[in-house]
Amino acid sequence: MNILDLGFFAAIQSLQHRQSSRSIDELIDNVLKAFEDYPYQLLNHTFLTLQSCLVETMKNSGGNTFKIPHMAKQKNERHGQLPQNVLCPPDVYAEALASLNLHDGDEMDRKCDKESEEQREIDELAQYLETIALNIRAKRTFLWP
Repeated sequence: MNILDLGFFAAIQSLQHRQSSRSIDELIDNVLKAFEDYPYQLLNHTFLTLQSCLVETMKNSGGNTFKIPHMAKQKNERHGQLPQNVLCPPDVYAEALASLNLHDGDEMDRKCDKESEEQREIDELAQYLETIALNIRAKRTFLWP
């Protein structure tokens, strides 16, 4: 499960497709522009949804047969009550941990290490894209006061 599955990729792709690209460089520029134009509030909402889905996955013993929880994010944001993170109830965590302990620990460790490495790569990419977005904004600020 990742953030792209929950709409971020589709939203960026939709924004990028509004501009036609005749070369790879133009395509990259359009994707970067789409990323820059994507509202950070919506990205935050998407990450909160991801976190709530992860909790639901633990409740379902790793399954994905659940409805995406409605969190009233816009309403809570308007009232200044939008959480920064979704908290996992201790009983859900304990039950998920007990379920994991029933499986082969070494195999789980290998899978976890692989997923952690993939997540580190995704985090590095996200940081790189954020740096690009900030640099673009900084250049525009200096060029267009």
